[in-house]
Amino acid sequence: MRISTEWLNQSVTTPPSEELEHVFEMAGIGVENYEDDVWTLEVTSNRGDWLSAVGLAREISAMTGAPLKIDEPSALPNAGSPAFQVEIEDANDCARYAAQVIENIKIGPSPDWMQQRLIQAGMRPINNVVDVTNYVMLEWGQPLHAFDADKLHDEKIIVRRARSGEKFTTLDGALRELSDEILLITDGHGPVAIAGIMGGQDSEVTDSTTRILLEIAQFSPLRVRRGVRELNLRSEASRRYERWVDPNNISRVAGRATQLLVECCGGQIRGGLADNYLQTIVPAVVSLRFARCRALLGLELTEIEIVTALQRLGFTVENQGDKAVVSVPTWRRDIERDIDLIEEVARIHGYGKIPTTLPANSVSGAGLNAAQRLQEAGRAALIGCGLQEIVTYSLENSGAVERAGLMKDVTPVVLRNPLSEDYTQLRTSLLPSLLNALSTNARTRARLFEIGKVFHGKGITQPDEPLKIGIALLDAPGDAHWQKQETPADFYALKSIIEALLSALGAPSGDYRATQHSSLHPGRTAKVFLNDEELGVLGEVHPDVRENYSLKSRAVLAELDWKTLTKYASLSRTAQSIARVPSSDRDMSLLLQEEITASQVEAVARRVGGGLLESSRIFDVYTGTGIPEGHKSLSISLRFRAPDRTLTEDEVEAAMNSIRTAAQSELGAQLR
Repeated sequence: MRISTEWLNQSVTTPPSEELEHVFEMAGIGVENYEDDVWTLEVTSNRGDWLSAVGLAREISAMTGAPLKIDEPSALPNAGSPAFQVEIEDANDCARYAAQVIENIKIGPSPDWMQQRLIQAGMRPINNVVDVTNYVMLEWGQPLHAFDADKLHDEKIIVRRARSGEKFTTLDGALRELSDEILLITDGHGPVAIAGIMGGQDSEVTDSTTRILLEIAQFSPLRVRRGVRELNLRSEASRRYERWVDPNNISRVAGRATQLLVECCGGQIRGGLADNYLQTIVPAVVSLRFARCRALLGLELTEIEIVTALQRLGFTVENQGDKAVVSVPTWRRDIERDIDLIEEVARIHGYGKIPTTLPANSVSGAGLNAAQRLQEAGRAALIGCGLQEIVTYSLENSGAVERAGLMKDVTPVVLRNPLSEDYTQLRTSLLPSLLNALSTNARTRARLFEIGKVFHGKGITQPDEPLKIGIALLDAPGDAHWQKQETPADFYALKSIIEALLSALGAPSGDYRATQHSSLHPGRTAKVFLNDEELGVLGEVHPDVRENYSLKSRAVLAELDWKTLTKYASLSRTAQSIARVPSSDRDMSLLLQEEITASQVEAVARRVGGGLLESSRIFDVYTGTGIPEGHKSLSISLRFRAPDRTLTEDEVEAAMNSIRTAAQSELGAQLR
């Protein structure tokens, strides 16, 4: 909602801009921007009355105590029988529909002052008829629509549901196929508007229009909302109808709009107002016990203070001793229970005046459970590696999977009524979210991780919701400079982070095996296993995927399964005494076929070395001159130690021979 201070001052004296911004914030109205004396406000979904100059003026008056000055529109004159008849098929879809014919209209530009206010509100002036309907909508929050009356048939308006498959061309020129969820405004021959959303091309006001039918109506918020979602068509009118439009304000708005049309267009009223009010909306009556209000707010407010706060909002209040009986105006459909009234008292009294107090009783035995402690330890380990935690949306669209290069081998959970085309399904992987985050930070050196759920559909049953750990590293442009000391974002940096995570959680070291993944670079991708159970995948981002996200630098990703990790993790630690005897270190160089992995060599060494092998470490891999094609030289350092004695040379050599023999027989290795 955009509105100028000058327009607000027409109905209430506003405080200086800094104070007014605070008033808006304390009322619950978000301030997005203030520039050139125009406010851009964020209005909550339950306060349709704030989408109007009058509604905002009421709120400012209630919050500041400034007098409210609303000019009541002139009543429509008694001009005899209506020129058009109005029928409503279902009162639940349309509680009230009014129509007024105005003839001898002269189409032209609207007055400069009106155009200026429309422009400040973010609307484009079109002509005097359309501008008047938009102006009154912004002023009172009541959408209006003007039809060219000469293009309507049978001088009758019928409000009904669309017939399934019925087609209609809207003002934007689009031919739309409708379902029976859509509410229509029709004449004797067919639809002329989609109720509460947009008018039709065949009945729009043009330069040749001389007679109009002015529509002022109240449509079901649910019906309009369903139409907006189904047609993917939103308008300023639908924004208001979706929140709630007060049907009891229609006569007043009809008078105001007609008055302006006569003044700005030279029109003349023809016949009386056709007003069909099928379902009368009456003010809600809510009781509020004063003691309950004091107890919930923690304030010793007097009855007069509570009553006055509610009266400032335009509520009618009857003090009945220990309680107040409140009649809530029909423009405030968000007030249903006493707790709603208590919230209003808190707003008007001032949130800042409510003292801060600690809970009376402390909860004993509170703390993190074992699973939470493990997750916190994993989070701390990743932060310790220099990563920053991010939290991304669990919703995405189907294009996100394709953009990230993922195979569509997991059934997504698709939303039945998505609010946006960008968020139509639950994510099946963390990788698209991580890539989006890298794309946003493409000009910087990014080191990110996320711990979050993904969702795998299973037909009509509840979806699986596995918890995943995602890690993303990205080099910034220029990170390759020789003076830079940062670790590059490559496969080995990512592997070292995963190993640090496993170590911090007491899990065994991972077993890394080359693999292929549609999102990752062939030849630079591996799966990681714990005790032969797959933990996840890691690798460099595929060049095509990197291009999809405009990543100019190298990036690597990993996605690990939390459930698998926790199966082998433990935060309990066993202390060991410092070794009292020296170790015996030996190196071994092997000639191997290229497909033999370092983890296979270490696995053989651990198995054959038995209790004497304390640790192993690959310290060199070489291919090139002197090495046959299809082979590589791998060097491994082995440390032997017995807990209770110094090993003899014969014991160490026997263990080395066992490892050499096993490497030769099982891996086809040759000693170098």
